[in-house]
Amino acid sequence: MHSIMIIDDEEAVLRALGRLFNREYQVEQHNDPLTAVSSMEQKSFDLVISDIRLPNMDGFAVLKHFQSLQPDAGRILVSGYADIEDCQKAVTDGLAHMIVSKPWNNFELKSIVKLVLENSELKKNNRELLAKSKT
Repeated sequence: MHSIMIIDDEEAVLRALGRLFNREYQVEQHNDPLTAVSSMEQKSFDLVISDIRLPNMDGFAVLKHFQSLQPDAGRILVSGYADIEDCQKAVTDGLAHMIVSKPWNNFELKSIVKLVLENSELKKNNRELLAKSKT
């Protein structure tokens, strides 16, 4: 079962996303990005879904930290206040795989999560095959 970390400072958003994903995935939720970063340093996740505007640390910084720890894992930013240029740069630079606007469509978000997880799994498998071929 894939594991997903969800980070948002709004409890209602955390509950909604938890309900959306907890039947299919192992879900860990955080309303504070600093506790989320601490958790991702100790555990492995297949995907992080983070709000952009967070207290103490923005979603871009959270994903950058996660990317350094688990480069093949999926990364999605969710925001109701999306700055288009920053979001485009995050995707272009490979920091985020997708940007989702609030409010989201449940079917579309579930489809995006599935695709990002499949892509991440392919990257991981590819990296492992390349490592084996070099030995």
